Amino acid sequence: METGFPQADARDDFDRARRRATWARLAGWLRGRPVTRLEVLGEVAIAAPAGSLGCLARRSGGLRRPGCDALVPIGRIVGSVEPSLHFDASFRPTSQLPRARFERIAAGVRRGDGSDPVELYRCGDRYFVNDGHHRIAVARALGQREVWAEVTDVRGAQTV
Repeated sequence: METGFPQADARDDFDRARRRATWARLAGWLRGRPVTRLEVLGEVAIAAPAGSLGCLARRSGGLRRPGCDALVPIGRIVGSVEPSLHFDASFRPTSQLPRARFERIAAGVRRGDGSDPVELYRCGDRYFVNDGHHRIAVARALGQREVWAEVTDVRGAQTV
C-alpha cells in the first residue's frame, strides 16, 4: 500500500523486498534447493565446459558500442562482475546493509527523479552488473521490467 510519502514508501519497499528474500531462502531450504546467490562473471567464464563459448571477464576485452545507452530487460540481468553478499539471485536484499542506499534510490524514483543508467557487461544474452546493484534491486522491487544501462559487450572466447 502506498502512502504518498516517498520516504515512508521507500522504507516499505525495502522491508517488502527483504521479507521476500527471507521467504525465498526458507522455501528453498524446505524444498532442498537453496536460493542461489548472484552469478559472478569470472566464475561463469571459468566454468564454461570445453568446446563451448565462454566469455572473457576482462574490461580491457570489452567492446564499447557507440550510443551505449540501452533499455535492458531486468530478467536478463543475472549476476555481478564482483561477488555480492548483499543481494540474492533476484536482487533482493539479504541483509540490512543496503537499506540506506536502497531507500534513498527508491524515494527518488517515487518522487519522479531520474536515476543514472546502470553499467552492465553483456555475455551472450545475459547481463552482469558492474555498477548499479541497488538501482536494479529498487527497479525489481517496484516492478519495473526494464532499466536504462550502459552496456559493454565482452568478447566470447573459445575454450579448447
